Amino acid sequence: MTTADSELRRALDRLYRLGPGRMQPGRDRLRRLLAHAGDPHLAVPSLLIGGTNGKGRVVSALSAVLSTHYATGAFIKPHLVSIRERWRINEQPVSPRAFSAATHQACDLIERHDEPISFFEANVLIGALLFVEAGCDVAVWEVGLGGREDACNLVDPLVSLITNVGYDHQDILGSTLGEIARDKAGIGRRDRPLLLGPHRPGWEDEYRGYAPVIEQACRAAGARFLALGQPRAEDWDRYVESGGRGLPPDTFKMVTGVLSELKRATDGRLVVPAVAMLAGLTRLYYRARIEHTALKCVPVLLDAANNVDSLRWLARLLMRLHPGRRFPVVFGCQVSRDPRVLLAELAPVIERLVPLEVPVLHPCPLGEIIAAARDLDIEITLPALVQAGPEPRDYAIGATTEFDPPDNRTRWLECVEHGLSLSTHQAPTVICGSIYILGEVLRAFE
Repeated sequence: MTTADSELRRALDRLYRLGPGRMQPGRDRLRRLLAHAGDPHLAVPSLLIGGTNGKGRVVSALSAVLSTHYATGAFIKPHLVSIRERWRINEQPVSPRAFSAATHQACDLIERHDEPISFFEANVLIGALLFVEAGCDVAVWEVGLGGREDACNLVDPLVSLITNVGYDHQDILGSTLGEIARDKAGIGRRDRPLLLGPHRPGWEDEYRGYAPVIEQACRAAGARFLALGQPRAEDWDRYVESGGRGLPPDTFKMVTGVLSELKRATDGRLVVPAVAMLAGLTRLYYRARIEHTALKCVPVLLDAANNVDSLRWLARLLMRLHPGRRFPVVFGCQVSRDPRVLLAELAPVIERLVPLEVPVLHPCPLGEIIAAARDLDIEITLPALVQAGPEPRDYAIGATTEFDPPDNRTRWLECVEHGLSLSTHQAPTVICGSIYILGEVLRAFE
């Protein structure tokens, strides 16, 4: 191991001791640490992107566009293979040296002031330090969970955006779309714009339920509410003709809407010409979101759909692109999700299901996924070596970094290989579910 690798490993060890996946309500701990650091989160003009689905894609697109003209930082989570993917400077993951320096600085602050902050809060602190050190002109932040009490909501955004509102994390955010929407609207700021993304086809009723709640919350907070519609036909045609692909129309509209408001908020200091915007969007590459690729020379479709809305969107997209066709599906989720509810959305496009239990960050036990599939009359297929007992497996979940070899105690590698053996060019294997699981698949098979 080189000196740089050794230093990176030491930084990772310090960071992972904070416990990935541990949630703590409240922002005062991080607020105090940021103050001790000189409030770096307020030193760079910021955009704040929240919502249930699609916010990472919007952050990635804004980063791709803004970095054509400005030094741009982006905070996007979670990561797939390397944790350094969470912080981008001009579309590149931060360097090992920069990550190690910022992580040691953050952990020194945490230890010196004895603040028991979470892994995610530390990620936000590291991002603020990185973006200042890199001399960023603008930073784009992806909200972690909800909005009002999220650690990212400590930044002071010039423009805020909510992509959409769906059912996710109801145990924390509320049981109704209205309650969830009200929490997410907490990213708005007085006298500044909060944009709401257009409704997606098939979600009109949900939109009519949560949009008024967000508008009311904006009015109460003194924020300027802007509901976005679909893009103008000529703008969308120009994007497509320029070689654009991969962005759905609603995301395109959200990106252009945020850029327009950013120009207004900075009196034209931060503006990207239309030609540069299109150039930035055409180079956008956002992994594991409807990504057609190959693993071990086998065609696959990777998608980090992990909640009801995103899995419904994936199923509808597959049905629209491939009418009447079903696919081999490799699926795994976190123990906090109900596999019956998730698989019910995918059932119309599943030919055979290969369940996964990857021992990283609290996976749903294999037996629970199998039971859910049987309840839904979904055909299960597993390699001969994999046996799923009736009880959840009892093992401790450790932190997995890019330096650790894949943990195969549940024989999940064999399950993925089995799923790949079912793939064809007409019906590639779909690998979906928890992004943590997809990250381990990419680490092991790419």
